[in-house]
Amino acid sequence: MTTTDRRLPAGTVLLSDSSTFGCQGGVHFFDPATGLRGFFAMGGDLVGATGIALEADGNVLVTKDRHHPGGGTLLRLFRVDGSTKQTVVSSEGSLVSPIAVAVEGDGNILVADLFSKGMGAVIRIDPVTGEQTVLSVGESRTDPLRPCGLCVEADGSIVIVEQAGPVPEPPAPQVVRIDPVSGARTVISSGGSLRSPVDVVIDHHGNIVVVDANAFEGFAGGVIKVDPVSGRQTTVTSGGSFDTPAAIAVEADGTLLVTDNKALTREPTVFRVDPATGDQRVLIMGPPFTSLSGVRVVPAG
Repeated sequence: MTTTDRRLPAGTVLLSDSSTFGCQGGVHFFDPATGLRGFFAMGGDLVGATGIALEADGNVLVTKDRHHPGGGTLLRLFRVDGSTKQTVVSSEGSLVSPIAVAVEGDGNILVADLFSKGMGAVIRIDPVTGEQTVLSVGESRTDPLRPCGLCVEADGSIVIVEQAGPVPEPPAPQVVRIDPVSGARTVISSGGSLRSPVDVVIDHHGNIVVVDANAFEGFAGGVIKVDPVSGRQTTVTSGGSFDTPAAIAVEADGTLLVTDNKALTREPTVFRVDPATGDQRVLIMGPPFTSLSGVRVVPAG
C-alpha cells in the first residue's frame, strides 16, 4: 500500500518546513478536530522543503530548493506499514529553485520555479516518469517577475502570483492566468495592494485568494481576494497579528489557513482567517515549527 496513513483524516493540516528538527526539514501534521500533531516525515531529502501538495491517492508532494543538498527536486512521500517513505519524482533539469507545487485534474504535477530558464517558469511533470515539460516562462525583462505560488482553477487554468527581486524600481507584482495547453499568459491583476505576493489558492466561490508578505500599511502583510474575471482586488484581512504571512490553504468550510513565521512572539504560527470578516485566530504555533514554507489540507475522500 502506498497511500497516506489512515491516521490522517480529512481536515488534517499538512505543513512543509524547510529547516525543522535541527535543520533536517520535514512535513508536520495537525488534526484540528483532536489537537493531535506530529511529524508526517522528516530528514532525508526534505532539507530545504518548499511547496507542498496532495495527489488524488493521498500521497504528498514536496518541492525542495537547489540551495540545499541535492539540487532542485520534487519528492513524493507515502506511507508503507506505518512509516513514511520518500522517493524522487523528478530532479534537476529545469528544476532550479522550485518554490510551489500543485496537481492538475489529470494527475500531472505543476511546479513554479523562481529561476528556471533565467526568468522563472512553470514546469509540468509526469507523475510516473518524472519527465519535465516547461509550460510557461516569465516575461523577458531586466528585472523579471518570478513565480512564487500557483494553483489550478476548476476549468484547469493555472494561476500564479509573481513578484520581482529586491531592485530599486521593481515592476508591479501581478496575478497571471496560464493556459494549460498553450502556456499563454494573461495578466488578471497587477499592482494595487499587491507588494510581495507569495502564495495563491482558489476559494469555494472560484475567487483567487492571494497571501502577500508585505502588503498594506506597515508592511505587515495580509490576504487579498482577486476577482477571476475583472481582477478587482478586495482586502480580506491585513495587519493584526500578521508579520510576514507566507502560505495559504482553504479548509472544507471555506475558512482560510495562513502561515506566518514571525507572528506574535516571533514563533511560526498557523492562523485561521474568516473569509467574510477577516478575523484572525491562532490555530497552532511554536516548536517544533521552524520555517513553515507550505500548507495544505487533507480533503474528504
